[in-house]
Amino acid sequence: GYIEENAIAYETWGNPSRLMDNTVLLHCGMSASSHAASTEENPDPGWWEQFIGPGRALDTDFFYIICVNNLGSCYGSSGPSSIDPKTGQPYGSTFPTFTIQDQVKCQFALLEHLGIDRIHASVGSSLGGMQALTAAALYGSRVKNVVSISACTSTHPGGIAFRQMQRECIMSDPNWNKGDYYSGDGPVNGLRLARQAGTITYRSGPEWQTRFGRTKVSNELVIGENFMIEQYIRHQGKKWATKRAFDPNSLIWMSTAMDNFTLEQIVPESGDLSLEYGMRDIMQPALVIGVQTDVLFPCWQQREIAKVLRKIGNQRVSYYELDSIFGHDTFLLDTVAVGGAVKGHLEQEPNGASHLHMDSARSASVLLGALWNKEFSADSMERLFHALAQNRGKVSIDEVSSLLYLVAMTMGEHCDKVTLEEILKYIKSLDGNNDGMLSKEEFMSLDLTFVCSRFCHEST
Repeated sequence: GYIEENAIAYETWGNPSRLMDNTVLLHCGMSASSHAASTEENPDPGWWEQFIGPGRALDTDFFYIICVNNLGSCYGSSGPSSIDPKTGQPYGSTFPTFTIQDQVKCQFALLEHLGIDRIHASVGSSLGGMQALTAAALYGSRVKNVVSISACTSTHPGGIAFRQMQRECIMSDPNWNKGDYYSGDGPVNGLRLARQAGTITYRSGPEWQTRFGRTKVSNELVIGENFMIEQYIRHQGKKWATKRAFDPNSLIWMSTAMDNFTLEQIVPESGDLSLEYGMRDIMQPALVIGVQTDVLFPCWQQREIAKVLRKIGNQRVSYYELDSIFGHDTFLLDTVAVGGAVKGHLEQEPNGASHLHMDSARSASVLLGALWNKEFSADSMERLFHALAQNRGKVSIDEVSSLLYLVAMTMGEHCDKVTLEEILKYIKSLDGNNDGMLSKEEFMSLDLTFVCSRFCHEST
């Protein structure tokens, strides 16, 4: 099937480099939005809040992170709850089924729209980890590194069974109405039960033993009301249903795509399905992480990813198996083991971040020279613009502000009171289009004399 209009929601952190080759494509899990970390526009904590920012796993000092909401979701990208322009009503049951490959193709269509040809890394966990591998397989020459956490090469029967149970909870609710429920209450009770079933697969028995044990909430023997773990599972379902945190159809459509996922392809010569053939283009440095207590994506599946990659000749495969007690949700919680491994993989050579460090240093030196020598003529400003913008035609406000701040710090005692917020506020005042970028004309209006006099003391 097809839809005539396809919306793609995304959020970004950090600044694009001149060649935009510092982009990290962060893939979402099934129920996640594109809001992976807080921003000035949306200060609410994101689902990977502790992994994104200066010095963190996805280091915004060097990388430009883009998180795309999935096709089929309900957080801005097109999905069953979106309005069909033909009818003016939500798609509901008429929204076409899709594959994980379709989701990744939508993400790369966005990258093309943004003018990004090659990305530094494809990073994801769970469904996002499947997408990360798919991106590397489909667009091998455009992905420099790949990180896949708690994912698989093909969905196994155990995972399919878990997700079918969730779908059945929703579809057995009379208010589901075969997916056309948007004019009524919807399958709230089914969504509650589906979330309870899902919660069982997201964490682990060892964690619950440590966290709850056999602690009782009642001194009497009551049906379904005896143990704290029962109370916890029930609370998770009720919270999701009460807040209407996720569209039930989105869960059904996306979980169906997950169940049908495989990287296998037919070998033309033999007609046989082959993982090795389907993954033949994943030759980038690859980080694969599994968790021993994960029941949804057991760690033998991550071992299989690493094994196949090595079998096809990828000699830059790192595989880590964590003994975390947090099960499948480890990728959300373990900033030390998961975060450290991701950061190391993205920044180490080959295909690391040394060129980004050098690029930042070169840009800073250009600005430092202009400020120190007070070269503020029109010709000097034009040369400075082209040095920063290169072939982009614009420069990022965040990049200019950060570089000015870095230069100010380099000038030491002469700029000891400057703050990044002050510089950013001034640079933003020049942005006539409010698009976060400065055109050549806007950059030429930048008064570096004002910057020196406002933010720095004259040297004595």
